[in-house]
Amino acid sequence: MNEKFFDLAREKQDRMINGAMEVFAKNGYKHASTDDMVKAAGISKGLLFHYFGSKEGIYVFLYDYCVKYMLLELSTVVDEKETDYFELIKQIALAKTKAGRSYPCLTMFLEEAAHETEQDIVAKTAESRRIYDEHMEALIKSAEIESVSDKTRRERIKKLLDYTISSIIREKTREKANSEAVYREIKAYIELVKEMACNLPESKKEESGFLA
Repeated sequence: MNEKFFDLAREKQDRMINGAMEVFAKNGYKHASTDDMVKAAGISKGLLFHYFGSKEGIYVFLYDYCVKYMLLELSTVVDEKETDYFELIKQIALAKTKAGRSYPCLTMFLEEAAHETEQDIVAKTAESRRIYDEHMEALIKSAEIESVSDKTRRERIKKLLDYTISSIIREKTREKANSEAVYREIKAYIELVKEMACNLPESKKEESGFLA
């Protein structure tokens, strides 16, 4: 990448970043079109390739940038000593939605990138992938749902929340909802699942079949 990219006005940088991020997030690497990127950014294709060289160059830069930006947001919002799973997930969701103020498709992009199958791209982003994955694993490692004794049920609750939060972010991003509205929606679902999972006695959970 041409280091002079960072000499551009911040508004122009963000337009280029957001344009590419949106296209990659919605299409994956293989089907992403640089024509769509420059259209979204409001720039010429020549300018995009002047700074990034190729579609691959854009992607590698963007992935590294998104990881660094997300880790910064997490560091300012998440209490690494938090041991209550529901509270921790709220904090992570808040960090993601805060990142969405400047980069609406950032979380979508990172989630799509986690399923990328183009081997050259996966290899060239391997170090940033490792850093991001290890950081996220470390955050949730010590957090648990203490009020639910059954391990299988706890894991299903976690998976349910992962799917729910991801779906909300994708839906609200496509609707261009503001980050505060996205967080409120996610928080409401987390609290609902917590209430359903934790306030129901174990015997009643088995009778009702809730996450059995």
